[in-house]
Amino acid sequence: MMKKRSFLLILMVLVLALPMTVASAATYYYVSGTSSLKIRELPDSNAKVLDSYRKDFAVVSYKKYDSNWAYVHFSDGAEGYVMRKYLKSSSTSTAYVTKDDSALRSGPAASFSETATLYQGDKVKVLTSGATWSYISASAGTGYVRKSLLSSSPVKKSGNAGTPYTAYVVNPNNRTVNVRRGAGKGYAVDGELSPGTEVTVEKVNGAWSLITGPVSGWMMTAYLSKTAPKSGTGTAATSTKDPSAGKTRYITSPNGKSVNLRHGPSEKGYAVRATLDVGMAVTLVSSENGWSKVRSGVLSGYVKNEFLTSRKPGTTATPKPGETPAPTKSPFKSFSATIFSGNGRKVNVRRDAGTGYATVTQIPSGEKVTVVAEKGKWYKINYGDISGYVMKEYVKK
Repeated sequence: MMKKRSFLLILMVLVLALPMTVASAATYYYVSGTSSLKIRELPDSNAKVLDSYRKDFAVVSYKKYDSNWAYVHFSDGAEGYVMRKYLKSSSTSTAYVTKDDSALRSGPAASFSETATLYQGDKVKVLTSGATWSYISASAGTGYVRKSLLSSSPVKKSGNAGTPYTAYVVNPNNRTVNVRRGAGKGYAVDGELSPGTEVTVEKVNGAWSLITGPVSGWMMTAYLSKTAPKSGTGTAATSTKDPSAGKTRYITSPNGKSVNLRHGPSEKGYAVRATLDVGMAVTLVSSENGWSKVRSGVLSGYVKNEFLTSRKPGTTATPKPGETPAPTKSPFKSFSATIFSGNGRKVNVRRDAGTGYATVTQIPSGEKVTVVAEKGKWYKINYGDISGYVMKEYVKK
């Protein structure tokens, strides 16, 4: 009888211990009760606050300390003690992206940097799903996407994954192909392109593709091919290609402020991808209707033509007889540097030079960056495909 009681007692202990084992393996996010969850150095409400995290921020490692506190790791790598009542477990699931150009971000808010682009039909693994944002794992990486952009049911792919890409106009009967103002035959024709013409496919919308090139607009996808035409077939793309493509241009601005690089050729409907400082060199891809597509390192986008000049910074026009030449200013020379923080914590990268601007990402101490410009007490840096401003005191040459 004693042996049986002992066995039952051991079994009850194992059953009671099982939920904690499962919980410790789950991914967590904090929910109602606070909009800024404090992470502390010790499990005490009076302990030093290491940082604070907004609602929906994911916890990737969780260990119960007592009935009130847990020791956690957040998705950005920070670790410390938080109050358990603000954390809620979330089971993993499969989901599908419902819209092209959905941003995968480093944190659960639009102010966090975009780390990758997701496309309609992409299959992802949802690790946590909060009130507004979900923390997911996708082929493009791990990060946050708006919950409203995910569906539990499969979504048909749009064909936009991998855009933009280079394509060539094709037509079996060797006739020119119409470029229209919108995605449909009911839209006006803005121009025609000969077979063999090289273009850039920016977006696919069903049977139609948005292209940029000698003529920009919408073309039926059936008339585009990723394979270059064989020599001697069709019309050579170079005969209609923008003659300025590939040339260097420099950013200019009448007020000396940085210039917005946008996802598309308009101030309406296209978000700002990055800011370009006056004097920065870019490569011209194409130019039409008052806008130019340019490339700067790994970034590409659109700027207004009025903010581009062919004159290299530091050079001036030849002075007229009797005039004193204008003083020249040496252009900023970029250099490699290391991010350094005395306490070992990550350093904020901001959208512009000032603490009032949104943080686009955080860089761990010790990471290498390229300094491309300076503005007062701030350096503008490139970190991978992210561009932003860091206070000079955190940059070590």
